[in-house]
Amino acid sequence: MARILLADDSETILLLLRTRLEMEGHEVETAVDGQEVVDKVSAAAPPDVLLLDAMMPRKSGIDALRELRATGIDTPALIVSAHTEGDNGADHAGLAIDAYITKPIDFDQLFAKIAELTEN
Repeated sequence: MARILLADDSETILLLLRTRLEMEGHEVETAVDGQEVVDKVSAAAPPDVLLLDAMMPRKSGIDALRELRATGIDTPALIVSAHTEGDNGADHAGLAIDAYITKPIDFDQLFAKIAELTEN
């Protein structure tokens, strides 16, 4: 299964997502903001998938992804947001985002996209 770096500023959402992903057999590491994502990816081998909340304090998931892409990190990225993709598309124009998933999360859609991106 996939190694996933999951970032969200809500402890409740982190716990829910981590639990569901681990129940599916994935290895999950968490972060509470985009800066922690950048720090963790910079300090170790990139995960198989980034699952990032679009809006977080200190650094958003979009800004974290932008910074990682600028350093050559091309890990598949799924952005999770309460907004639809069109609502803030200008914020991530030109970024290589592999999927955009709205909250509340459809877990079947999430699991299918992770499987597609990791070919599992």
